[in-house]
Amino acid sequence: MTAATIHHLKFGNITAQISTMGAECIALKKNGLEYLWQANPDIWGRHAPVLFPIVGKLKDNKYSYQGKSYTMGQHGFARDRNFELTEKTDNQLSMVLKADENSRKVYPFDFELSIQYCLNENGLSVNYHVHNPSGEEPLFFSIGAHPGFGCPLEPEKESFSDYQLDFGDTSITSLPLYTLEGGLISTKKSTLSLQEGKLDLAYKLFENDALIFDVGPVTAVSVSSRKTGKGFAMQFSDFKWLGIWTKENEANFICLEPWNGIAATMDHDGTLENKLGIIELAPQANHKAGFQVAILG
Repeated sequence: MTAATIHHLKFGNITAQISTMGAECIALKKNGLEYLWQANPDIWGRHAPVLFPIVGKLKDNKYSYQGKSYTMGQHGFARDRNFELTEKTDNQLSMVLKADENSRKVYPFDFELSIQYCLNENGLSVNYHVHNPSGEEPLFFSIGAHPGFGCPLEPEKESFSDYQLDFGDTSITSLPLYTLEGGLISTKKSTLSLQEGKLDLAYKLFENDALIFDVGPVTAVSVSSRKTGKGFAMQFSDFKWLGIWTKENEANFICLEPWNGIAATMDHDGTLENKLGIIELAPQANHKAGFQVAILG
């Protein structure tokens, strides 16, 4: 396996590091303060993985396509593959992953996944571009992001419970939630109650795994400290779902996860075409989606 290479980006007082392994952002700093979770392997050993060609979990980690069964772990394989750098300047770069003999063993499609990172005066912009190079066959896939952020950003000064979610609309008093059972989408429903579009963070919110809701009622969220005013915000209107997740027991991070795809439902028949959130991309067609991260404070 080719060793990963770390590429550095800079725009003013904002810097980032992007690894070719998984095309994963592994550092995002402003004035030297790290905003991205630093992948403590004892808690959660990733920074901001890219989820492709599925988002979430499959029933029994299996799916079928055209009568053949395949095995694939949660969130797909792109996060564990080495991407190729295709373009780089001081503040932006692009990487690509293409189908090969190894990917076809678990995913029988041709694909080209390109990811662009761009630093700007506010923070980081991330864009996904999926191309179906086939002249005849459709491409079935999902794609999503899983960035983790330090929460608290300055543990010596504050705690997780000092932070607040803000969906930017004071008229929103609740959001309907999808619920997970064994990593699969359950038929049970839940509701997230808000106070004028805001919610104080607490680890008990995540007792039943991630908070998952439809994008549409909200298209942006910020997470900031009531003590320092520092934090981060995400705009994700190109996506269909957002997941918010952390581990319990003082994990000191929070993930904001925009998805065009979602875990399989508990009653999924196992066929890839019928999985909730799967996108069918016509031959030679393209799918584009992006999100923006702003650094606050």
